[in-house]
Amino acid sequence: MTEAAPPLVLLRDDLGWWPAFAAAHRSADAGAWAEVVRTLVRAGHADAWIALADAAIHGADVAWDRAQEAPGARAAVVHDLATVVHLLLHDVDGSGPPGLPPARDLAPEPAGRVATVAAELRAAARSHEKPSRAAAETLAERLAAAALRIRATSGGGPLGRAVAFRWDGATLEPVARPEAPSLEALTGLDRQVERLHANVRAFLDGRPAMHALAYGPRGSGKSTVVRGLLEAHAHDGLRLIEVPAARLGDLPRVAEAVRGRPERFLVFVDDLAFEAGDARYQALKSLLEGSVAAGRASLRLIATSNRRHLVQERLRDRPDPLDDDVHAWDTHHERLALADRFGLVVQFPSADRRRYLEIVRHLADRDGVDEADLPERADRFARHGNGYSGRTARQFVDAVRAGLA
Repeated sequence: MTEAAPPLVLLRDDLGWWPAFAAAHRSADAGAWAEVVRTLVRAGHADAWIALADAAIHGADVAWDRAQEAPGARAAVVHDLATVVHLLLHDVDGSGPPGLPPARDLAPEPAGRVATVAAELRAAARSHEKPSRAAAETLAERLAAAALRIRATSGGGPLGRAVAFRWDGATLEPVARPEAPSLEALTGLDRQVERLHANVRAFLDGRPAMHALAYGPRGSGKSTVVRGLLEAHAHDGLRLIEVPAARLGDLPRVAEAVRGRPERFLVFVDDLAFEAGDARYQALKSLLEGSVAAGRASLRLIATSNRRHLVQERLRDRPDPLDDDVHAWDTHHERLALADRFGLVVQFPSADRRRYLEIVRHLADRDGVDEADLPERADRFARHGNGYSGRTARQFVDAVRAGLA
C-alpha cells in the first residue's frame, strides 16, 4: 500500500481515471480496483500506461499548447505526469491486485503512436528496480518530450484521433469510420485522378497548391475521387473536413479551428452550386482569394459540382438595360466567374454506354463476379434505372452480389 498521491495541477481533465487509480492504491480494496478497471474500460484503455500515453498525445487540456511555449507550463505538465508515473511504478504492468481481470483483457490494444509510447514507458519502468520520485521525473520528462514532439510535427490533441471530420456548425466532429474508397477501384479517370493527386502531393510537401473544383455529371466519380485522396494520403498527414454547402458562411471558423496545426486539411464541399441571388458565394470567394488568414497555409478547398459555372444563370437574371445600376454587369460577371477563382479545375466525363460497361467489367472482375450475361443485364439495369454512370455501375455490381439483379 502506498501513501495517497497528491492532486494534479493542470491535467485533471485529461487524466479522469487518476482519482480512482490513486484511491485503489491507497485502500488496496478490491472494490476500488474494480472501479479502476471500469473507468479504464469505459475510456477504451487496455491499462493505465496506455491511458497515460493516450492523455499525453491526445489530451485536450490547453496546458499542452502552453507547454510548447512557456517553460513554467512545461514544468507543471512534467510534474503532473511524474505524480502519475510515480504511482504506476509500483504496479508496472498496470494490472492491479490478483483476482480481478486486467483492463487489457476487456479493452482493445491500441495501435500507432499511443501503443509505441506506452510500450516505451512500460519498458523503461521495468528497468527501475525500486520506484522513486527521481525515476518518475525522468520518465515524465521523456513522456512530455515525446508527446510535445508528436503534437508539433504530426498532430495531437482530440483532433489527432481522426483523419476525417464533419463541420456541424460549431465544432469539427470526428468521423470514426470515414468512407475512403481506393482509387484503384476507379477506371477511366486516370488523368483526373493524377491531376488531383499531384495537387495534394504539392500541398503535403509545402509547395504551392491550389484550391480545386471537380465538375461533371452526377455519378461520374467526383466525390469518390475526393474521398479516395484521403485514403491515399492520410498516412502523410492529409485530413478531410466535410462542410455542407449550407454552412459556407462558417469557413472562417473552420479555418480558425485548424490554425497552427501541422496536418494539411482539405475542406470538402460536395454538390456546390448557387442559385441566382444567393449571397453564400461571398464566403467562398473570400477563402479562394486568400482573405481567410487564420490557418490558410494548412487548408485548401476541394469542391464538386454538376456545373462548370457554379452560379445558375437565366436570361431574366441579366441586368436590365434600363436599370440605373451602372455596375450591374460587373456584379453579374463576378458571380459567373466564381469557378475561375479555383486554381485547379478538373472535368469529369459523362459515362456513355461503352464506358459504363467498361466500369461494370472492371468492378465485376475486382469483386469476383463472373457471369456470362453480365453486359446485357448491366445495360438493362441502367436503362431501367439511373442511366449510364459510374455510380450506376457500382449499384449494379452490388445488386448482382446481393442476388437482386
